[in-house]
Amino acid sequence: MAQHINFPHKHISAFKALCFDLDGTLLALKSHMTPKAYDFLGTLKSKHQLLLCSARIPSGMRYHQESIGILGAPMLCYNGALSLEGERVVYSKTITESALETISLLLDHLDVDWGLYAFDQWWVSKDSERVQKERYNTQTEPLWGETRSTIKRLVDEFGGVHKIMLMGDKNNMDLAMEAMAPLQGASLVYFRSNDTLIEIAPSGVGKKEGVTQLLGDHGLLDAMAFGDNDNDIALLDASGWGVAVQNAKPLVKSIADAVTPLSCADDGVIDYLNMCYGQ
Repeated sequence: MAQHINFPHKHISAFKALCFDLDGTLLALKSHMTPKAYDFLGTLKSKHQLLLCSARIPSGMRYHQESIGILGAPMLCYNGALSLEGERVVYSKTITESALETISLLLDHLDVDWGLYAFDQWWVSKDSERVQKERYNTQTEPLWGETRSTIKRLVDEFGGVHKIMLMGDKNNMDLAMEAMAPLQGASLVYFRSNDTLIEIAPSGVGKKEGVTQLLGDHGLLDAMAFGDNDNDIALLDASGWGVAVQNAKPLVKSIADAVTPLSCADDGVIDYLNMCYGQ
């Protein structure tokens, strides 16, 4: 039986902005989109504002902008903790020194490695398979430093960090999630990317909030948004038309207006956009 596919009630050309998550949504190849995806999105840049919205470091997003032909356009980094337009900082909020100290105390007994991010700096204390994956996936080189001294350096320079990436085995990540539960929503927000990875951002930020800052409330209603993970839910739910990719988490699919027939590995977003333009 043919799969039913939902399409927006208005033609896609009426949407002023298209908002895209990267990992698990647009990126078929972990570090890159397919050539077909870059080429197709390049044809849309004169029809819509194309907005990349990711938990990534800015340097891990700019090369995608360049390949599409929108380098310098607004983009949402670190799940909305940092918004940039070219080199201009539109919005920035960091995890404070006191929150960093609290997290450190809560996790001190666990075997967990930290990745610390501020603007275009990514700091780690030691090399690992996970660090090498991140290095490849984002095409970004880390800086090396002991965690506590790096926290002090980044607090002194930037007032805090935009993102913490916790890395460890499944058991330690389970324990870290439990330990940080009292902080969720109060001084920070976090989500689990996979069994071995937790990403932490300052409280009060998110992709929905970040897109609203860039486009305004009305602009959000004139936007179509694509995503796959928990950190995409609020944006997909609030946008004019929210689309989950086939490989998205069940909860993301349940709140989306539509689900792509194909996964990110098969260019599900590009396939869906092509079908929308064929409507």
